Amino acid sequence: MKIDHTKVLLGALGLWSGMTSAAGFQIAEHSASGLGRAFSGEAVIADNAATLARNPASMSMLQGTNVSSGIAYIDPDIQIEFSKGTTVDAFEDEAAPPAFVPNFFMTHELNDKITLGFGSYSDFGLASEYSEEVNEEFGVIAGNTSVTVINLNSSIAYEVNDQLALGVSASLLLAQAELNRFSPIAGMVTGGETDVFASLEGTGIGFGYKVGAVYKLNEDHRWGLAYTGASDIDMSGEFSGVQMNTDNAKLDYVKNVDGELTLNLPSIIELSGYHQLTHEFAVHYSWVHIGWSSFQEIKATSKGNECSNAGESDKVCLQKPEEWKDSNRYSLGATYKITPHWTVRSGVAYDETPTDQHVTASIPDSDRMWYSAGLSYYRGDHQFDFGLTYLEGETGEIIEEEGLFFKTTTSNAMLYAIQYSYTF
Repeated sequence: MKIDHTKVLLGALGLWSGMTSAAGFQIAEHSASGLGRAFSGEAVIADNAATLARNPASMSMLQGTNVSSGIAYIDPDIQIEFSKGTTVDAFEDEAAPPAFVPNFFMTHELNDKITLGFGSYSDFGLASEYSEEVNEEFGVIAGNTSVTVINLNSSIAYEVNDQLALGVSASLLLAQAELNRFSPIAGMVTGGETDVFASLEGTGIGFGYKVGAVYKLNEDHRWGLAYTGASDIDMSGEFSGVQMNTDNAKLDYVKNVDGELTLNLPSIIELSGYHQLTHEFAVHYSWVHIGWSSFQEIKATSKGNECSNAGESDKVCLQKPEEWKDSNRYSLGATYKITPHWTVRSGVAYDETPTDQHVTASIPDSDRMWYSAGLSYYRGDHQFDFGLTYLEGETGEIIEEEGLFFKTTTSNAMLYAIQYSYTF
């Protein structure tokens, strides 16, 4: 796929794509404080400007002008066994590379009713990279895959009264995707020129929106509700790979074909609660519903007649079924204020995978548990946040794909985040 200025901008914004931390290919690391509580209560806590990423209405609880910026580090430990039958033929101990995920947020209280906000962060991204040893025999299902989506968000919140606030945001979505698969068949077709069975690379721009509300029973008890609309990002670029020539029923190899692909991003509903039980102690929780059923396939088509793929009328270069289903995430946490300068927090979460019926080696996803802890240090108008999470995924199920077999033996990760916030 052709490289355009979108790819340059993605690099300039500083997102290094890596393993997704939430289920599917969702990224949740918008703040270090949120990571420390497993993102429980995230749509209503509003302890810094990063709150706009989850619920624009929650900005109404911030006074003055707030700036917050941080970075998360995702260190995955995914190990996978590959086989063609009953014995293990290849083993991958680093299926996903580590990743840095930065963020930046700013809110401004325009008056006692209206608050404006801006954010630069990522909601979605993934990367899987397999070794040469694995790709020699299993590259048609392994290979390497990456998706990066940057969200440039503008938000506004309106405080209706002392109990109710509403918010809305609009997002510019910048996406980059790459997929490579390997097979000896490619070498046979090209006379040994390449072993790349299929290669797809592209960039695209899309748009999204979010609406939200915050309801306060009183200063100690409040709830937040946010809805993020589904988005389709139309991507364009180049495809190279093995194709079926319908004229002579033989395999051909096409190079640098202008192609198109639509990336389907899910809708998200988030409901959060926060309860200040004593002056020092609070509990918080969230339920998140992700509409992953919109992600049914990866399908790249050619603009011309270069791709035929067994005679498909819509000029299909590559078609990969995903067949995901909607999923849910449940989280519960607590915060304790030790002194005016120090606050600690913790949380747990259960994250459902959308891939129960159709797990693939490119996205070796599973149900997972989050175990999180964090702390904040306050000094005047300055706030320093630290958070970490141990993520434990389910393992052990043998999956068949393209007549080959793989089993995830380890599916864990450590997440670390730091953040600095300042109030003017």
